[in-house]
Amino acid sequence: MQFNRGLRSTEFMPGTGLRQYCRGRLENSAPQPRETKLTTSPIRCFATAEEASANAASTVADAIRKAVSQRGECVLALTGGNTPVDTYRLLAAMDVPWGGVQVVQTDDRVRPHTETGSNWRMICRTLLDPASVPEDRRHPMPVDAADPEAAAAEYAKLLRALAPDGGADVVLLQLGPDGHLASLFHDRYDPQETSGTQITTTVDGAVRMTQTLRSLSAAKTRVLLATGGSKTEAVEKVRSGTADTFATRTFLGPDGLLLLDEAAAGRVR
Repeated sequence: MQFNRGLRSTEFMPGTGLRQYCRGRLENSAPQPRETKLTTSPIRCFATAEEASANAASTVADAIRKAVSQRGECVLALTGGNTPVDTYRLLAAMDVPWGGVQVVQTDDRVRPHTETGSNWRMICRTLLDPASVPEDRRHPMPVDAADPEAAAAEYAKLLRALAPDGGADVVLLQLGPDGHLASLFHDRYDPQETSGTQITTTVDGAVRMTQTLRSLSAAKTRVLLATGGSKTEAVEKVRSGTADTFATRTFLGPDGLLLLDEAAAGRVR
């Protein structure tokens, strides 16, 4: 897969690394990125992780406001990990109509939410609690249930009830260091699964609950955040179209948004 060659001269051009592009466009300027193309989806590339996180927060906030304005409610699906922490903290301080937002999860570890490593615990600590999101608007995955498969099926029913027309209004995910998306690990999930939520495992056997690829990809606004040098290889793999990034590339599609900082952009050409 190649970068789109139909870009104007002021935009990212083939043969120029994203790292050089970011540096050349953003030195001594406000964090206003030029957009380019990765396969067919747009990229916004920023000089720093802080700028990328801020743009992610404003993008999500704008999408929430639009959904609430248009239909009175927004379904927001959030991921865990370290990458979105700053985005969540910034989002918590923004003027967002949280009373009209239903917050669901993209994925989580199958372990109690009180334990370290819980995605939901991090989401509450960095966003939901500081923003005073109403309790009846919070919908954690039932990862502490005795029967994870049955619990996943129940969560799928909840998702269908909240978003009967398909996917969430807004999904925010981070790019895994190996290029994976949510808890959809290469050769460990069914890309055609239609249930909405499924149980998967990591390479080392850890059990996860995750929305399916079809569910995540059906969202109206899809944002993928990748910052730091540990994501450089993953970004290159997505650009190259490797088999183990199928979920990520499907999620981005023609209009999903990938946000990078200079470190994650690396030497992509």
